[in-house]
Amino acid sequence: METPPRPEQPVTLPTFAPVLELDPVAYDRMASDVRSLLGIDLAQYKPAQVWRRVNGFATARGLPNADALVARARQDPSLRQAFVDMLTINVSEFFRNPEAWDVLVAQYLKLMLLGQLSVRIWSAGCSLGFEPFTIAMLSREIAPHTPVYILATDLDETVLARARKGVYAEAQMAGVSPARRARFFRRVDNSWEAKPELQALITWRRHDLLRDPYEKPFDIICCRNVVIYFTEPAKVELYNRFRESLRPGGVLFLGATESIPNVRAVGLVPSGLTFYNRP
Repeated sequence: METPPRPEQPVTLPTFAPVLELDPVAYDRMASDVRSLLGIDLAQYKPAQVWRRVNGFATARGLPNADALVARARQDPSLRQAFVDMLTINVSEFFRNPEAWDVLVAQYLKLMLLGQLSVRIWSAGCSLGFEPFTIAMLSREIAPHTPVYILATDLDETVLARARKGVYAEAQMAGVSPARRARFFRRVDNSWEAKPELQALITWRRHDLLRDPYEKPFDIICCRNVVIYFTEPAKVELYNRFRESLRPGGVLFLGATESIPNVRAVGLVPSGLTFYNRP
């Protein structure tokens, strides 16, 4: 009989502080190690921010620096996965910033669903699936029979595997009203599972926003709270590629604290806070 894994032991924090000053040589070494170990290219991320984040992550796990973190992650699959999750920022929730979703519905989604034969939506950086399932719920509330294609992509294969299952703990369901729970989910033990009605709308796919080709065209692209650690040139390239993947009249939906400073240079037009149209 296979011996079950022991629960993770509490970590005693070390007395040294995390390294905050960027060490360019050590950073380049870490970036190379991360690329080979995790398949994540940090070349277009902001080095100083990533350096602080990685070293803080290492310190919290009792490790003195990024080199030690990489060495331990090579041997420890659970730490390696936690490292990936930290770098790809897998934090979200259903109906995150509900007032922004209200605007999306009133100004864009409702008009598209009721006025078009079909609607195509991309959730870029979907993490554990909160965003694409939120889109699926709203779509079925507005237009139960309109064909909707929701592409949900993320860099992290592990979170995609969890998202595909569509199973969420009670604490993760905080943003879902009792009426929506009853309509779109079913209770499974102590968790909630998305019903086939929602599952059927979503196509899950691993995708690297900085390296992989973009599908097109889309009516709506949601990329919320994903690019905050990207360099400014990487963001410009990203927004240009999003524009090319939107149909004329399509909309890019960003996070509540994100904006495109020189928006017209990338061929988009601002349409209220966090929304940008392709003319």
